[in-house]
Amino acid sequence: MAPHHTLQFDLQNSLSFASFHPSGKELENVHKTLEASWAKSTHSSYSRNLKHFHHFCSQRNIPPESRFPTSESLLLIYAASHVGVCSSSTVRHRLSALKAYHILHNWQWNGSLRLSKLLRGLKHSAPTSSSKPPRSPISLSMLIRLIEHLNLRDPFDAAVAACASTAFWGQCRLGELLPPSSNPAYTSSIPARSHLTCSASKSHQPKFFNLHLPQTKTNRLGQTVVILPQENISNPLPLLQNHLFVNRSPIHTPLFSYRSKQHDPGRTLMLSKATFLARCNSILGTLGYQRISGHSFRIGGTSTLLATGLPPDVVRTMGCWASDSFLRYWRRIDRIAPAQKPPYISRCQHKKKKSQRV
Repeated sequence: MAPHHTLQFDLQNSLSFASFHPSGKELENVHKTLEASWAKSTHSSYSRNLKHFHHFCSQRNIPPESRFPTSESLLLIYAASHVGVCSSSTVRHRLSALKAYHILHNWQWNGSLRLSKLLRGLKHSAPTSSSKPPRSPISLSMLIRLIEHLNLRDPFDAAVAACASTAFWGQCRLGELLPPSSNPAYTSSIPARSHLTCSASKSHQPKFFNLHLPQTKTNRLGQTVVILPQENISNPLPLLQNHLFVNRSPIHTPLFSYRSKQHDPGRTLMLSKATFLARCNSILGTLGYQRISGHSFRIGGTSTLLATGLPPDVVRTMGCWASDSFLRYWRRIDRIAPAQKPPYISRCQHKKKKSQRV
């Protein structure tokens, strides 16, 4: 977010007291550290939303000096201007950008109970077209059929199969495993081969893999995902082993890199998110399935694990969910609910236990 022209004065004013006046260097350190609390993607999104707010003010001849700190009245007028135009979540995100801007400059945020009520009204009056349908998950049967149609001896397909299974059973966001493009600049934020470790000894097969993700959506310091074995063709452990065997590369290369068979045989290429999804959708499309997105694997893996009866708290921890937001991604509740039902104790069993106590 581009700072307001009064930022240095605001910081100077809020951090100074009678016997101390911070230097320009110290103020700059505070500003940079505050900005570092938001991810780069959040900065980009907030910058777009701030431009939207400035455009709104310019159209109504609201002078720059009257825009910040933003009064409650202006917040209400700005929020209400979205009625019937977009979803309430879009408005909330735009207001979050304004609030972050106020925090950065140590301005008073004039959010209020009236604003909360207005946002609720926006939710009720949002156009149907503004609501996106729930993102489709990839089911276990889809994953199995996908892997069945991949050639595991082919370097590219071996990487796709390993990534698909890892994303599904590890409940990973695809962007945490694969870069958006083959640009080398993205290598620091995705796992390398050295980030995959196992429990195996020389005489035994691995019981699980640990995959360290250098950076996640909710933790820029990274998190570790445990990849457990499964009893079907989608078992990620042998698929990962096969991929590492077919695509032999140095340990510092991205985990899902593969060896090119065209143009420059033997050259190591990064598997990108776009290339991966294109391959998956080309196969699933011919099988009659609808198009999937990157989040489909995380949603599908979460729902499948819950349907096996695994407690929600365990599933949430395994998937590195930062909050109960994962509840929004539950699919096939008709399968999840019965699996989560506690063991049934019949009346006879209950009476028997009661008589034994007597």
